[in-house]
Amino acid sequence: MRQNKRRDDSKKLSLLEEYLSSTLLKTTFEKEKGLAKGSISRWLTSFAIEDKPTIVKVALPMSKENDKTELLNPDDEIVRLRQELKAKEMELKRATMARDAYERMIVIAEEKYAIPIRKNSDAK
Repeated sequence: MRQNKRRDDSKKLSLLEEYLSSTLLKTTFEKEKGLAKGSISRWLTSFAIEDKPTIVKVALPMSKENDKTELLNPDDEIVRLRQELKAKEMELKRATMARDAYERMIVIAEEKYAIPIRKNSDAK
């Protein structure tokens, strides 16, 4: 049974430095060091440290025949899909924030200058 160990910040930072200098994935590093799942991610967030970049290799097949022969390892495929999903989520978050900022800008301009900026759909 794993015990809940309290580590001081200096120990966490040294483990983070070791992780960032290694070529291991977070989960593999956590298993090797006996850390709880998600510890590295939490520590990176709490110390505001950017995670090491992950290289995603996507091979575009030349033809339908190559599709069947160049299948990725299922674990590699899962990692690639998770990274793709994370990138899409960040893209969606940025688009949502831009939309909200634009809407807020219109509301402020309408209040300040007392003119309707949005078009009236009833106008003919």
